[in-house]
Amino acid sequence: MSLQSGDNGFYETRRSFLNRKNLLKFLIVITFLSLIYVFIFRENLRIHINFISVKLKNSSLIKVNLTDVKEVKIKSPFYRTLGFIRWNAARLERIPVMEKYRPFFAELHYSIPGHVPKVTYTADGSGDSFYIYKEVSDTMEIILKNHPMIEGLLYFHFDAWINPFRFDNMNFNNIWFPDSALPPFRCVTNTAGWDWWAWGSGYHNIAKQATANVAKNYSNRFITDKDVFCGGWSDIYYIPRRFFQDFIDLTSVFYPIRSFHEVGIPTMINIIDLTHRLTPSHSIVTRIADCWGHCCAGGSSENDIKQKRCGHRMDLANEGIKKTLINLLESEASYLNKTI
Repeated sequence: MSLQSGDNGFYETRRSFLNRKNLLKFLIVITFLSLIYVFIFRENLRIHINFISVKLKNSSLIKVNLTDVKEVKIKSPFYRTLGFIRWNAARLERIPVMEKYRPFFAELHYSIPGHVPKVTYTADGSGDSFYIYKEVSDTMEIILKNHPMIEGLLYFHFDAWINPFRFDNMNFNNIWFPDSALPPFRCVTNTAGWDWWAWGSGYHNIAKQATANVAKNYSNRFITDKDVFCGGWSDIYYIPRRFFQDFIDLTSVFYPIRSFHEVGIPTMINIIDLTHRLTPSHSIVTRIADCWGHCCAGGSSENDIKQKRCGHRMDLANEGIKKTLINLLESEASYLNKTI
């Protein structure tokens, strides 16, 4: 064997060794990068799953357990709310239609003149529509004492309509109050420029007197402005449980001097807002400006009921209107508790 042949063999062996060494380095780098990628992907996946968990947790339509996808179910935004439905006349034939709301609420309360002798969790017989907030207050007291799972009360007239699923994005920790054309939800110090029959009856003076009584009796509890009174359409509104006691205590002052509900309720709500809001621009009242109609409107159509999430009034003697409402509620109810 020649010296040259020996050198060639040595260099071939060395080259092969270096190639293997480089290959090993390459494989180590690839393995390291793969581990980093897997770690990052796993962390991103965990973050993404957590994000989904938070989003679903914050939705009142979905009950979710991420450990078992089969547990994701649709529920009503009002599943922990009492629906307080008011009749101004004893139209008992409307009860079967109102029963269509039952799947969406924790419970229904029927307020019908002469219906029952006293206020209970599910009914009252008040014939005094101008001061019906007293029965609302009494019902809140019953809830606070006996029904810890109820988180709020939604009041509405039987000839108003509510599209339950379209309230999913609402803040259920806030009061909701309608902002309609008649009467508008406004707080003022005088009636100038506001032509409304309630002022001619002196209800603003009664509200101002009630506010003065609140300042006297609850000086360390509520923030008030002695010159301010409010008016507003009061056929649809929502009060969260955290403000039940405030509503009860204010009712104990406003009701005895017979403050008219469309002056008394908005004035009480304004006092609650003044007391609890963090700043003037951080109100605890959500104004609902998209309901169809107002206190005294009539003539809502089938399309109005389909398109608007709330409104007043509808004529349930009209078979087309009644069928539209029933179909809407039955259609939405068919999705409740379904797994998605």
